[in-house]
Amino acid sequence: MIQNKSISLFKNIQNFVLGNFRVIVIILFVFIFLFIGYQFYNYFKVQEIKKSSINFFNAVQQNNNELVDLQNLIDKNNIFSVLSKLKLIQKNNENKNFSYSNKLYNELIFSSNLDNLYKSSIAANASYTLINASYEENTTTYFNDISIYIKNISDDLDNYFSIKKELEYLLIITKIDINKSEYKNNSNALNKYNEIFNSSLVSPSIKERVKKIHEFQLYN
Repeated sequence: MIQNKSISLFKNIQNFVLGNFRVIVIILFVFIFLFIGYQFYNYFKVQEIKKSSINFFNAVQQNNNELVDLQNLIDKNNIFSVLSKLKLIQKNNENKNFSYSNKLYNELIFSSNLDNLYKSSIAANASYTLINASYEENTTTYFNDISIYIKNISDDLDNYFSIKKELEYLLIITKIDINKSEYKNNSNALNKYNEIFNSSLVSPSIKERVKKIHEFQLYN
């Protein structure tokens, strides 16, 4: 009985295969094609990353003042695109080309799939840099971008809470100084100062820096 069932099952499978042979062959061909295609994609992706790696380190080692070679890497969708943008930002900040640095900061923060920690770090760096740029160029151009960058510093990262609060305060101060308005009559500045000074979450070093700025603004 069991042998008859086995024979019957085998015949059913055989009939199914023979009856659907063309369809089965097509399905197998598609799977093989996709598998080979995926292997080729991985191969070329690895080769592209290797090439980007070589180009990046060659450009850095050559210490090219213009870092022109890095421009060819910033549109690649890999880690060396991020590293190239960071290196270009550093160089352009040194050359006081803050407008281009701001463009690269923007691309990194909003166009890259960065972890919250890295995004917060870059956003904080961008904010400090552009606050300084606002003073150096005596301009209000960067204020909106600074505000956006500060908002992109994650509230979930304890280590960045103090930094975010300091930057919020510094942006208010920068607006007051550039617009030549009165600190004593600015409720935003005074409220932010009190918020920072009364917060148990803000680090003592940040409080001390903010206090010095507050006293300078009051008695200057």
